Amino acid sequence: MAHLIEYVSLLSSSPGTQRTLKVHRVGKAGARPKAYYQAALHANETPGLLIGHHLLDLALAADRAGKMKGELVIVPFANPIGLSDNVLGNQIGREALDGGGNYNRGWPDLSAGLAVRVEGKLGADIDTNKDVIRAALKDTLEALRPATEVQSLQNNLLKLAIDADFVIDSHSELVAIAGMVVAPWCEAMLDPLIAEIDPALVHVTDTPILFDGTCSKPWHDLAQKFGEEFPVAQGNVSVTIEMRGTADVSDELARADAQAIFRYLARMGVVEGNFNPDAVWSGEKTPHEAISMMRTPVGGVIVYPFALGTDVNAGDVIAEIVDPTADDPATARTQIRAVRPGRLYAAVSNRLVRPNDIVIKIAANDFER
Repeated sequence: MAHLIEYVSLLSSSPGTQRTLKVHRVGKAGARPKAYYQAALHANETPGLLIGHHLLDLALAADRAGKMKGELVIVPFANPIGLSDNVLGNQIGREALDGGGNYNRGWPDLSAGLAVRVEGKLGADIDTNKDVIRAALKDTLEALRPATEVQSLQNNLLKLAIDADFVIDSHSELVAIAGMVVAPWCEAMLDPLIAEIDPALVHVTDTPILFDGTCSKPWHDLAQKFGEEFPVAQGNVSVTIEMRGTADVSDELARADAQAIFRYLARMGVVEGNFNPDAVWSGEKTPHEAISMMRTPVGGVIVYPFALGTDVNAGDVIAEIVDPTADDPATARTQIRAVRPGRLYAAVSNRLVRPNDIVIKIAANDFER
């Protein structure tokens, strides 16, 4: 049985403070395939924390039974900084309170200079090339000098994930149905995970570069540069999973999500386990450009006539903003209409909204990729 627990210290932000990442390693260190799971990089997105709890339970049971073939790394909370961003009882967690912006933006460009690091070292063997590229990526990260606590967090998370075969970054919306965000260079290889999770929608996008794209895109970029001369595999397949809304937290949901991830790991050979090799996803992937983020022109109390997951037509009223101070209730409502047909998939949790707030999101189903 192999279960190692590590603690990774971050750069201290001020005297008397020291935050750490906790890391679980299950399986033989260095074994392949290697999978990586992290939760709550946006620290106000709670479902992934409980999914990680159940995923660890499954992994430890498999390890005790001698069924771990590769290595699984689980970071139960990926953002201890954001977890402490609590203001007057409200968990912030998505944006850094020091003005540093969105925690899942601003990642270092690991493709920059990577071609120079591997030039002259690539050959005819695809597996040897994987080793060369992984070593170069590690050297790239070692050469970085984080100047802030957030940069230190990013650097350490990438060091844990950059040599993984598979990376799963667990997120959620405020109020939402289950979805996934995949980069186009990983799209086909993620079909087995999409089939297991069975999300309501899948967005295919290469912008902005999120944590998952930071891990996977260097392989794509090297393949574009050297692919005709040397075999370069997509050695890191990464994905962002959006596990419903922040309040959708239950053992039932989290256990089912962890089991779906575990079936994917079994498919990929990380663990010995059961899965349906014929499982396919029946949905239709849409590009990021198909998302309509609907804003309100006025403030007030928002009400929704349709449940999330509903397919609507262009022109349908998908939200109304009620002015509670109106003299005449008959004129108190401002309607928001769908700009095109699509599926309602995310909304705000705070029902008192302000002008120009994004209040509901639609994934268009009439969009040509």
